[in-house]
Amino acid sequence: MKKVLLPVLFFLVGCQLPIEDKISMSVDSYLSRTPPVKTAVIHLMNEDLSKDDIEYQQLLAKLKPILKAKGYRLTSPAAVILRLKFGVKKEGTTSIRSSIDTAEYEHPIDEPSILPTAVYDRYTVYEKFISLTAVQAGKEDRQFWKVTVSKKDHAPDFRSAQDKLLYLLSHFIEKDSGRMISGGLSDTEFYQRYVLKYSAAESSAFFVTEPEIRRRYLRHLQIKINAHAADFKKCGLTEMREVSFMVSPFGTLPAFGFKETFDILGMPVDEKIRTCIAKYFEPLLEPPHDIDITQPLTVKIPIR
Repeated sequence: MKKVLLPVLFFLVGCQLPIEDKISMSVDSYLSRTPPVKTAVIHLMNEDLSKDDIEYQQLLAKLKPILKAKGYRLTSPAAVILRLKFGVKKEGTTSIRSSIDTAEYEHPIDEPSILPTAVYDRYTVYEKFISLTAVQAGKEDRQFWKVTVSKKDHAPDFRSAQDKLLYLLSHFIEKDSGRMISGGLSDTEFYQRYVLKYSAAESSAFFVTEPEIRRRYLRHLQIKINAHAADFKKCGLTEMREVSFMVSPFGTLPAFGFKETFDILGMPVDEKIRTCIAKYFEPLLEPPHDIDITQPLTVKIPIR
């Protein structure tokens, strides 16, 4: 019996999946019939936006490839009208319980004892949503299909949920969900399937998202740095060097230095050169979304 249990125990312990977050979302979709002709125009239903507003233009740029993959061609005149509404709305508040340690002085000469105290904070709940309804042009009371996807959390920013909503929307166009479905969307699935454009066959359950986001951020930054090599050469640096830097949530530069700042084996660089390179370096930074910024990042400054 022991010979059977040991391998099973090894499998359970040795093959644990990485810990990840679940993105809470919902979808409600209906299908009457698939349009026989898929030429389409989009009607924006938001009363507070026009088609010239940047919020709509950014969403449209990401929605077009999804519609194209479903066979829709945006042109006029069209056989299908796609009624689009998106945005953020308040959904009330929620109470979140946390605890803090407080000191209780039982005796003036003794060490105070630590007692946990419950603290309740109220936060506003926001629903980010995209609603898309396909109707027959000229007979707009005849609906082909409709999809509503939403994400509820405490962030009032639509763009914080936009890509996740589009990913879920792409799977329910021309599909009936049967009822409203609510659940957690794996951040691993979303990042591999939507951001990296992997097929389901290429995706891995062992993928860890945060390190990949960090590597992707640094790859994009290195490309921008390489493109500005001529600027860095003006500063007087004579050889390629690594720099270690901290970045704020806003993409500003709290700390910057050549590798000797963190590695005593590095050769020092003149302060005038460091200042010059930092001046050209900071404008290349972007906000580091979903990256651990408590640790320094490292890139190379090229000299051509």
